[in-house]
Amino acid sequence: QPRMMGVSGRPSSAGGDMVVPLENYGVKLMSMGLLVPDDTALIWRGPMVQSALTQMLDSVAWGKLDIIIIDLPPGTGDIQISLAQQVNLSGAVIVSTPQDIALLDVQKAVNMLHKANVPILGMIENMSYWKCPDCGRVDHIFGKDGVNLEAKKRNIELLGQVPLSAELRKSGDSGVPIMVSDPKSIQSETYQKISKTLLKFIDL
Repeated sequence: QPRMMGVSGRPSSAGGDMVVPLENYGVKLMSMGLLVPDDTALIWRGPMVQSALTQMLDSVAWGKLDIIIIDLPPGTGDIQISLAQQVNLSGAVIVSTPQDIALLDVQKAVNMLHKANVPILGMIENMSYWKCPDCGRVDHIFGKDGVNLEAKKRNIELLGQVPLSAELRKSGDSGVPIMVSDPKSIQSETYQKISKTLLKFIDL
């Protein structure tokens, strides 16, 4: 996340146990990536992960926010369960590529969220397709409409389908989000559509 948002360096102290989040492009950010070197693996058991989550929420001087987004790894482990139990969430957004093997994890995540009474605001299909910039041919490299079909089956809204793009990858690597580097791209337009739809579901 720090690299994709173009930030680096350790957070400064806000007094006591509080730290100040880094900020770029009008977005405040806190990540374990700011606290450990890039080449250091965090080998943590469940209780340590849960403690880190609590500190991210309670020991960061976030100030006034419009919305807070918590990016989680795939799965139904300690971090997802702790978040559902400890935080009054507006809802969850499920992001997946369209192939069957990825959707197996999605099915487990959806079932866990239902059991935890966390609303599912929608699903996003990432790497949905690739369109050749020269001839316009569309290839569904990871399968076609996998997330769309799963969303329909579960009566969950499909928020958007984000296509594969070299420019999107480059923007992430460079720390300049594609919404900044190419706001007219299909990816940026899809992100804007997703954001506007989500805002309708959230009581600000």
